[in-house]
Amino acid sequence: MTELRFGLDFGTSNSAVAVFDGSGVRLLPIDPIAGDTLPSVLYVRRDGSAQIGHPAIQSFLADNRARGPVRREFKMLGIRMASSDPEQPTVEAHIFTDVSSPGRFFQSLKTFLGDPLLSHTNVFGDERGLEDLIAMILSGIFQRVEELTGIRPTSATVGRPVEFVGGREVEERARTRLEQAARLAGLRNVRFVEEPIAAAFAADVPAGLALVFDFGGGTLDLCVTRRYKGEIDVLGTAGVDVAGDRFTQLLIDRLVAPHLGAEKQWGEKRLILPRFITSAIGDWRALSALNEKPILDALDDLQALGAPKRELAALRSTIELQLGYEMFAAVDATKIELSSIQLALFSFHRGAVDIDQQASRRAFEVAIAPLLARVDAALTTVLERSGVRAGEIIEIVCTGGSSAIPAARTLLRKRFENAELRDAAAHTAVAAGLARA
Repeated sequence: MTELRFGLDFGTSNSAVAVFDGSGVRLLPIDPIAGDTLPSVLYVRRDGSAQIGHPAIQSFLADNRARGPVRREFKMLGIRMASSDPEQPTVEAHIFTDVSSPGRFFQSLKTFLGDPLLSHTNVFGDERGLEDLIAMILSGIFQRVEELTGIRPTSATVGRPVEFVGGREVEERARTRLEQAARLAGLRNVRFVEEPIAAAFAADVPAGLALVFDFGGGTLDLCVTRRYKGEIDVLGTAGVDVAGDRFTQLLIDRLVAPHLGAEKQWGEKRLILPRFITSAIGDWRALSALNEKPILDALDDLQALGAPKRELAALRSTIELQLGYEMFAAVDATKIELSSIQLALFSFHRGAVDIDQQASRRAFEVAIAPLLARVDAALTTVLERSGVRAGEIIEIVCTGGSSAIPAARTLLRKRFENAELRDAAAHTAVAAGLARA
C-alpha cells in the first residue's frame, strides 16, 4: 500500500489539507460546512471543549446571542505586584474581566508567531501559549483527516510564508513556534516549504521563468522560479503583510460604518462616537466585545443628547444580536462581486440594521491603492532578489482569493508585459503543492 503524503496549508484566515497517494492529489473536506477550506479559528468553551472552523464560529455566535450583555467584575489574580505608590509598595494584581464568558474565541493566530512580547493567556484556568492554541487547531484538523482517510498524520509538509508578519528579524522565533505547535498536535516529522513554492509545484509552472503570486487573506507571498528539464529552481522570494481581510475592512468603512454612526456629528459641540467604538466596526470580534451593559446604556444616553437615533439603533442592534461576523461575510461577498462587475448592491437587513448601499469598484480601488503600492514594492523586491528583469518573466501563476482583484491583475500586467496570467485554485493550490513537494 502506497504511503499517503500530507500537505498542510495553515493560513492566517483559512487552512487546507491535501493528500498525495502516489498517483494524484486530492483536497480533503476538513470543514464540515465549507468543505476543503476551513477558517483558521478556535473556540474554547468554559468546560474545556474546543471547536475549529465554521462550527467554532457558529457556536461562538450562538453562545453570545443567548447570554445577553456582558457583565464585568474585578477578579483577583492571587499575586502581588510592585506599586507606584510609595506608601503601598505592592498591590494585589487584578483584572476587570468578563467572569461569565461562555468561551474564548481565537483567530489570526498565525499573525502573532513572530511577536517577541507574546506571553501565555489564561483560558478558564489553563495557561495556554500561542503554540498550544495553534496546536488545538491543528489537532482538530488532523482528527478530521483521520475521519476522512483512516490515518492520523504523523508526518506532513507544512506551508510557511516567505516572511512572517514582523519581517525577517522574527524568522527563527516564528518558525520554531509553528514547528512546536505542529509537534504538539502529533506530527513527528515536520518539513517546511514556502507557500508560493508549493503553489509553483501545484501549478506545474512552465519551462523558463515564472512568478508565483500568492495573494490570500493574510499575506502576499511571491516566488520567482526557473524550470529546466522538469526541475523547478527557486531564484528568489518576497512577502508582505497585505491581503484580502484588510481590503474587506476598508470596504466595511465605506459600506457599513456610516450607517452605524461612524461619520455622524451632532449638537453644538459637533460630538462624535468614541474612537474605540468606530474602530471596532471593521473587526467583528471587537464589535462583539462591545456587548456590555455600560456601553449599551451609553449609546442610549447619547441618543438622549441628540445623537442620530437611526444609526445608533442600528449600532446597538449589531452589537446585541452579534451581527458583526455576518456583516463581515456579506461585505466580503460584495468585494468578490466587484472583481467581476463595476457596481454592486450591498444589502443587509437584520434587527434595526437597514442598509442598501451601492458599492463601486472605482471607489474600492481608490481605498486600496496605498496597500497595492506595497504590493508593487514587493514585486520589485522579488525581482531584485532573483536577479531577473520583469521582461524575462513568461508566466504569472495567480493563487489566493485576492489575486482575482482587478486592480491587482492590472498591476501585474503593467509590470510584466511579456507574461501570461494563469489562475491556480484560489484557496487550495498551496495545500496541493505541499502534498507533492
